[in-house]
Amino acid sequence: MKKQEPRIPLDHPDVTPKPPFYFLSDIHLSTRRGAAQDARREDLLKLLAEVRESRGTLFILGDFFDFWFDCRSYVPEALKPVVKGLSELRKNGINIHYIGGNHDYWIPGYLTRELGIRYYPEALEFEYGNTRFYCVHGDQVVYNHCGYPLIRRILHAKPAIAALKCLPAKLIYYLGERVSHYNRMLDRIPEVPGHIVIDMQNFLMEKLRQGYDIALCGHVHRPQCRRQGNKSAAILGDWIRHRSYGVWDGSGFRLAGIKENDEN
Repeated sequence: MKKQEPRIPLDHPDVTPKPPFYFLSDIHLSTRRGAAQDARREDLLKLLAEVRESRGTLFILGDFFDFWFDCRSYVPEALKPVVKGLSELRKNGINIHYIGGNHDYWIPGYLTRELGIRYYPEALEFEYGNTRFYCVHGDQVVYNHCGYPLIRRILHAKPAIAALKCLPAKLIYYLGERVSHYNRMLDRIPEVPGHIVIDMQNFLMEKLRQGYDIALCGHVHRPQCRRQGNKSAAILGDWIRHRSYGVWDGSGFRLAGIKENDEN
């Protein structure tokens, strides 16, 4: 039996999306300090203010945080300004839909309970008017290591989560971010291989052939959009190099904010 993706119930006013729709992925906000992180955070806060003024809807397609672990409502000091920004969106009636990525497996808890963010662990599809949307992070679609699906299942397992929760919250975040090449002291953040990007774009184009009008993902950090008539298949890019995001205003989809900002 074909797996059905979660759907947003359009008859429920608390979750019904309202345009414009903003789509973000791969922000990789970290608890580490530094000029690059500070600039990334401040630019993001400006975009969240734009979303608030628009009265639209925010969709996060994974890896908003470089590492997030729900642990007794603990929020690292460096992440508090952006968590407050998300809270302000909710207080102003902005719905936030969060699809899990490979850096933020353990979202349910404080963000869903206290802020009212709706979380989807896999992918999300919904309809608005006559437009069908498909949204996914993409780490289950393309990956470099054949063992990744098994590793992902282990990290999602309740015993693994319970074991981590036995550790102090600050230690959990230290360990979580140590494994991320976005925050290790590297000379240059590695680029995603070109064939991986092509595989992802082919996956999205197949979604258009299946009947979706807008198919979106993150994960591979390279913004690009392909059209098929009035349909769009787009990789959102990231907030590290490109400051890119997607916008659908009711008349069409576009990638916005794209610029090269090569952070190490």
